[in-house]
Amino acid sequence: MNNYLYKKNVLVTGGTGLIGIPLVKKLDEMGAEVRVVSLDLESPFGSRIEFIRGDLCDKDLCAEVVKGIQVVFHLAGIKGGIGVAHSKASTFLIKNILMNIQIMEATRKAKVERFLYTSSICIYPPAKCFKEKDAWTGFPHLSDRFGGMAKLIGEMQIEAYKLQYNLENFFIARPTNTYGPYDDFNPISGLIIPALIYRVFNGENPLNIWGDGSAVRDFIFSEDVADFLILMVIKNTPGPFNVGSGKPTSIKTVAKTIVSNAEKFIDKKISLCFDKTKPIGEKYRVVSIEKAKVQLGWSPKTDISLGILKTVDWYHSNKLTLLKRYNIISED
Repeated sequence: MNNYLYKKNVLVTGGTGLIGIPLVKKLDEMGAEVRVVSLDLESPFGSRIEFIRGDLCDKDLCAEVVKGIQVVFHLAGIKGGIGVAHSKASTFLIKNILMNIQIMEATRKAKVERFLYTSSICIYPPAKCFKEKDAWTGFPHLSDRFGGMAKLIGEMQIEAYKLQYNLENFFIARPTNTYGPYDDFNPISGLIIPALIYRVFNGENPLNIWGDGSAVRDFIFSEDVADFLILMVIKNTPGPFNVGSGKPTSIKTVAKTIVSNAEKFIDKKISLCFDKTKPIGEKYRVVSIEKAKVQLGWSPKTDISLGILKTVDWYHSNKLTLLKRYNIISED
């Protein structure tokens, strides 16, 4: 593979997050000159990586951080589970839209060579299997309408750039449910895998799970996503591409796998309790990754069993020294 990124000035927004940290480390190993912008209070990187703490909703900040930059990986965004997405619906919608608008406009005006936007599979209308061509055939599932529409508007902005300015250097990747080390293990804002890991290690027994456990998701390990984003940029292939495993996994299976791995460190058996009075979101959400396989020759390396094992082991070793994450959804 050619090393297009060698000596390139690269900006990673949200570079202290779940995908951002492995991505930045890989870019550094490839010889890129990396700048990270994030709202987190501290950088997990050494002095080689330039770290800027700032809010991408700020137009002036966006103009500043793209100066001298040749490639942008835009990972920053607000995420959370079903309950948080509803209780902080305005934050999900407005701030996600605003940060996308500002960083993309700054990038366009700065004539950056390549810009990669991490969208999401929550943009898709309900379907048995999500395929890239179906993104505009309907609205996102009701449970994802705020986050999904914000991401979809970001994609629309890229489409508008193509139509008005004939720009082809804005790329789109749509990751599925991503998990791994460096995730947000906050039980309030974290998604299903990190939240369950946190609660198990903090003594919740039985482990309470929303719904009956039958909801199906497509999970992808964070390092696999980072590898894919780099591949897209190097091969200059704008997409859009789904980034997932292409395999269905039930929430019950996820919970059992987490518990079986956590029990190696916890001196007791952990039982599961399913709360069927709580919402479960979309019943079935799996993507097709055929387009990525055909056009990029890509397949994920890490299956769900190995990925959860790595994540649980990492959390057990690092739970006392986790980064202090800035949580925008805690704002009024």
